[in-house]
Amino acid sequence: MLIPVLPTFIEEMGVGVGLVGIGVSGVLIGTMIFDVPAGLLVGKFGHKQTMLWGTALLGVLALLTAFTTSFPPLMVLRLLSGVAMALWSISRMAYVSDTVPSAARGKTLATFGGVGRVGAFAGPVIGGLIGAHISLEAVFIAQAVMSAATMLMLIVFTKEIGGDRADQLKRQGHSSVVKSLVDNKSGLARGGTAMVSLQLVRRGRELLLPLWGTHLGLEVDQIGYVVGAAAAMDMAMFAPVGYVMDKYGRKYMSIPSFLILGAGMALLPLTGNIWTFGAIGVLTGFGNGLSSGAMMTLGADLAPRERASEFIGVWRLIGDLGGASGPIVVGQIASAVTLGWSSLFIAGFGFLGASGVYFLVPETLRKNETPGTSASTPDPAAAAKPATSHGSSDSGD
Repeated sequence: MLIPVLPTFIEEMGVGVGLVGIGVSGVLIGTMIFDVPAGLLVGKFGHKQTMLWGTALLGVLALLTAFTTSFPPLMVLRLLSGVAMALWSISRMAYVSDTVPSAARGKTLATFGGVGRVGAFAGPVIGGLIGAHISLEAVFIAQAVMSAATMLMLIVFTKEIGGDRADQLKRQGHSSVVKSLVDNKSGLARGGTAMVSLQLVRRGRELLLPLWGTHLGLEVDQIGYVVGAAAAMDMAMFAPVGYVMDKYGRKYMSIPSFLILGAGMALLPLTGNIWTFGAIGVLTGFGNGLSSGAMMTLGADLAPRERASEFIGVWRLIGDLGGASGPIVVGQIASAVTLGWSSLFIAGFGFLGASGVYFLVPETLRKNETPGTSASTPDPAAAAKPATSHGSSDSGD
């Protein structure tokens, strides 16, 4: 709901486009800072408790943001909202990694991403309408209401798994985060190239679309319609994407996603009215839809079963470095040159990400894995070969 209204909400505080980018990135920066601590908290207290904490905190902060009128306190609230998002994101991803086998993980996480995209489709339209016909502040109040509804669903429908690991970690005599880094450094380094690039393009796009709509003179509800249409296309892709990832491998959707997102960002500066702007928005929605659940699936594939939440905390930190950079890069380049050059720069990361996935990232699909088994980082050389009698992978390459 915030996507079409947040840049305008910040601009009305009398700041330039550079600070708008930093303000939009605030939640991503906060998430990045708290990713690793969130992974440790999930391991200690369990998935359900940390999801509840994160959701409650997000709702309270949304209410406070609605009554904020200057940039410094807004930035603090956005950073704290990132802390809440880290608790929510790490706990839900660790839950899936702990319970779903590799051969079903693509469909599960693509569906998971698709359900989130239902919100991404409806949210910008609702947010744009509320912002245009009630007030920008009312959108934040609506976000708080949705957070309360989410808490109710968590209480009623989810069961606790994990938690109570403090004594276990103490007995190990070393930092579980450091061990996750050391034991999985190859997977983190290779997979991290894709994660950083995709998150940078995604988050840069989220700021570029509403800013470009404002540049074209569109109203906030019109921008909401375009962003919603892009999200509808995005949402429609999760079922086929999940099937392909589990049938043929994770790369078959990731590479086209990068290429289409890059092409869309490169074409955005050529748009001059709502129709061409809408067409490019939908194209980028299609490209983003092809990556539905892709990075969550890759991270869950690479995560070791015995310390999944700690690994995923580091994994999300890597991605959030890219995500937090996207809006900042857009804002700073737009301030120094033009918004069009920002879009072209973001497009370059789309093409760079496609190359990284093709050349550096191993195939991680392992059709014979069952929940609870160890998931070591795949050997890149082995990943390029057909499945062997070891039963560890059947990538479809």
